[in-house]
Amino acid sequence: MSARGATKEAILTTSINLFNQYGFENVTINQICQEINVTKTAFYYHFKSKDELISEFFSFDNFVSNDDLLNILAVTDFAEQAIKAMEIFVKHIVRSGVEMTKENYRVHLRNQILPLDKSKSALLGSIIPALLQRAKDAGQIKNPASAEELLDTMCNLANGVILNWAMTGGSFDILEETRKQFEILLVVK
Repeated sequence: MSARGATKEAILTTSINLFNQYGFENVTINQICQEINVTKTAFYYHFKSKDELISEFFSFDNFVSNDDLLNILAVTDFAEQAIKAMEIFVKHIVRSGVEMTKENYRVHLRNQILPLDKSKSALLGSIIPALLQRAKDAGQIKNPASAEELLDTMCNLANGVILNWAMTGGSFDILEETRKQFEILLVVK
C-alpha cells in the first residue's frame, strides 16, 4: 500500500475510533491529526471534512470483504444472493454501533444525500439489480416490479429499518427485521 493509501486508512480508522470514544461533535480535525502524527494538509488531501470522512466510512463498497463475496456466491438462489448483498451494509451498521449510525444519518441529512446511493456503488448500481433480474427470470421473486424498482425499494426499506434501529437505541435485531422486510417486498416465500 502506498504511503498516501496508508495515511488515508490511518486517518479513517483513527477518526472512527475517536468518534466512538468522544463523540463526533467533540473530536476536531486537529485531534485526529495529532493522534496519528499527520499534518492537516495530509488530512485535507484525503478528506474535505469530517462529514466526508463519515460518508467514506459508510460507503457501501468500502466494506465488502472477500468473505462477504464468498458468502453471497455460496448460495445458488439469486434472490437470496441479492438479500445477502444488501445485508452487507446492515452488518456494517451493526458493527459501527448506534451512535456512529446516528451520525451517518445526520451527515447525510445535512448534506442532502442518500446513505445508500446506488450511483456510487458497483454492488448497488449493477450487481444487485442483475441478481434481482436473474431471480425474477428464474421465478424466485414474485413481485412484478422491475429489478431497478425493487432495488430502490430495498434501499428505502433498509434506510427506514436502520434509522428506526438507531432511534430506538438498537432495541431490535436489525438483520432479522431487514431480511423480513426484503422477503415481504420480493415475495420470495
